[in-house]
Amino acid sequence: MQLANKLAHGAPDSKCYITFGRLSGDSVPEKSNRRPYTTVRGHTYNQQVDVLLPDEICELVQQKLEEELKPLQYHRIFMGLKEILEAEFYNNYIRKGNVLLLSDGRIDVDDVYCLYDGILYLFLRKETYEKAGLVGKQATFGGRKKERWVVEHDLRQPHMVHGRKAFDRLVWSFTNVFKEQKRWLFCDLQQDALVQSLAAGAAVDTKLIGLSVSSTLRTATPDITRSSNPIKLATFNHTVPQSSTSEYDRQVFYDWAYSFHEWLALATLNADRLNPSDSTDSLLSRYEPPADDTKGHQLGKIAKLSWRGFLPPEYISKIFDSLLRAVPKNQWFSITAHGFQNAPVSWKRRQHSAISGMGGENLYTILRFSQESGSEDVDMEGAGADVGGKDTAIGPKYVMWEVVGGRDEHS
Repeated sequence: MQLANKLAHGAPDSKCYITFGRLSGDSVPEKSNRRPYTTVRGHTYNQQVDVLLPDEICELVQQKLEEELKPLQYHRIFMGLKEILEAEFYNNYIRKGNVLLLSDGRIDVDDVYCLYDGILYLFLRKETYEKAGLVGKQATFGGRKKERWVVEHDLRQPHMVHGRKAFDRLVWSFTNVFKEQKRWLFCDLQQDALVQSLAAGAAVDTKLIGLSVSSTLRTATPDITRSSNPIKLATFNHTVPQSSTSEYDRQVFYDWAYSFHEWLALATLNADRLNPSDSTDSLLSRYEPPADDTKGHQLGKIAKLSWRGFLPPEYISKIFDSLLRAVPKNQWFSITAHGFQNAPVSWKRRQHSAISGMGGENLYTILRFSQESGSEDVDMEGAGADVGGKDTAIGPKYVMWEVVGGRDEHS
């Protein structure tokens, strides 16, 4: 479905894919091969995670998260591309370990690099690619003149070791062509921070194994914001009207889903339009949250937990799993993960693109309903079982929104 977000320069519209169904009863995101767990694990580069939930359970959930999740450590490094091939660093973090790397730069005009699960991605300008002497392919969004090229290397292949021809070619290219020093984000996916506690806000200079340049250690811990006054709540009660045409049923459900997604975004921003006392002129804005036809707008307090930093999908999966256990079944919560606008890959390692700093949307939101509402939440079956796939799970209901840039590949 298309979002009403046409870019001024005529780029393709962004898209929003909606999935709904039931969560697995056993709540094991790291093992399940079903949505939404595969989406959480498949969205590689994330810079922010926002969790919304009722204010009355904030302290309970916060305590559970502190018990199960330790602060995430990541590093900021200023180095050249050749540094990652230094023997000790390469063997410790890439061949034997597992790290997440992302360089800075604008994906539409600069050379940008990233590494995940041992695979190095080089998204290059045409002139850089022609000098590099490496075999690649034209980027999906390279344009008619083939301005952008992609080079991929699995650095865990048996032949990718010092002294072998393929590896030495990389060393030569990184030494003689890729001379530019870049800022990098580095996260060790096997770090001790996942099992050891670290004081919130700690930031000290340290050196990574085998790296000659210094790095700056950062930690990602949740910031908690609680609403001081009740806000207008969107209704969770939405039963799709029965109709002889399933297309009509689906469209009615989509209309509600888009409206609810908009409310979640405004609630995350603590927008004034949700304040009951807001007096914005109706000529400027007529926005109202989706309301129950019989009860009208309900009021309530909500809380927000936000993580900012270099957040790998493994850590977000742990957050989601902890929330499934910590939030009582008679309460709702939502989790939103925001991707990096200039990451070369986004959805399940598919290519990502942005034009002049615009059109780089890549984020997803998962809303878990409370189970006490039963069939009054969302009539999933009434909206058409073929939309998002037929789901036989017996867990709580959920809706997921995946916002994809108009030039992105999405699986």
